[in-house]
Amino acid sequence: MKVKTIASCRLVLAGIAGTALFALAANAQETALGALPASFSGLLPCADCPGIRYTLNLFPDQSYFLRHTYTGRGAGKSFDDIGRWSLSGSTLVLTGGKEFAARFAIKSSEVLRQLNLEGREIDSKLNYDLRRTAAFERIEPRLKMRGMFQYMADAAGFTECQTRQRWPVAMEGRYRALEAAYTKTRRQPGEELLVEVEGQAAMRPGMNGGQPVLTLVVERYIGIWPGETCGAPGATSPLQETYWKLTRLEGKPVVLAEKQREPSLVFRTEQNRVTGFGGCNKLTGTYKLNGGELTFGKIASTKMACSQGMDIELAFFKVLDQVRKWEILGEHLELYDEVGNLLARLEARALK
Repeated sequence: MKVKTIASCRLVLAGIAGTALFALAANAQETALGALPASFSGLLPCADCPGIRYTLNLFPDQSYFLRHTYTGRGAGKSFDDIGRWSLSGSTLVLTGGKEFAARFAIKSSEVLRQLNLEGREIDSKLNYDLRRTAAFERIEPRLKMRGMFQYMADAAGFTECQTRQRWPVAMEGRYRALEAAYTKTRRQPGEELLVEVEGQAAMRPGMNGGQPVLTLVVERYIGIWPGETCGAPGATSPLQETYWKLTRLEGKPVVLAEKQREPSLVFRTEQNRVTGFGGCNKLTGTYKLNGGELTFGKIASTKMACSQGMDIELAFFKVLDQVRKWEILGEHLELYDEVGNLLARLEARALK
């Protein structure tokens, strides 16, 4: 009883502290950036063109849209990025689909100054400032997107992984290809499944012709990945002592039969042992790490014969023998061969 009471007190205190920190963070954002949503714009230097027009949308839910539009040669060509923003002291950090986070010094609620990759001021007389626009200039980004798709009661919804914004899905463009794949893959009505598409987040009329709302317009259906999620926002799992569930194998989703145990890996720090499950049998072996390089030693397994899972297991073992490189993207582990081909994708789960 005493243990439970102490634990309860800790939870209450943690909740109070979390609420206080959230309030402080919200106040800091309001003070540093001013009222949101807001848009900032500026013509910044370009190595091989007259300049790049940056247009940045910042939203109060800590998501952002960013567009780069080239001038001069290739004029009008645009590239979009979306993701989450955060504050690090007086620096605005944009974390999206790029390899490196973009950083801007907050000079005031009206001016953001681009920083270099190390987060330092750029020593130049050229302009690196984005200035708040008088009115909000909404971007309708067009790019490749991943998110959780759901269809229920004749309405489709999409929660985009980078921003965590949830949008309705327009039944136009290549939507029917997406719906057909979802209907074929889902196990129960209304199930959320991870999908990949190329498309645009565009303003469309709301339900029954109401006020326009941001809506996903699908321009190309790419794939659907049952058993995979976006992962927790902002989280990054370590390679070692994490339970990694296999979700993709050689470019195909890992689809399990009902009640079938999932293939998995756990990289133990002790003696560089790897343990896990292949789809039918338990596995154990060793691994070697050298920076971004990864190789597996001989993998041993139990010798059960299964009516389900043997095909996945054999393919999994074959892939492990080819692994030479690894990378973690948030809560997803990707394994590559020597020339950089993606062999497998795994997702972090609570250690079992």
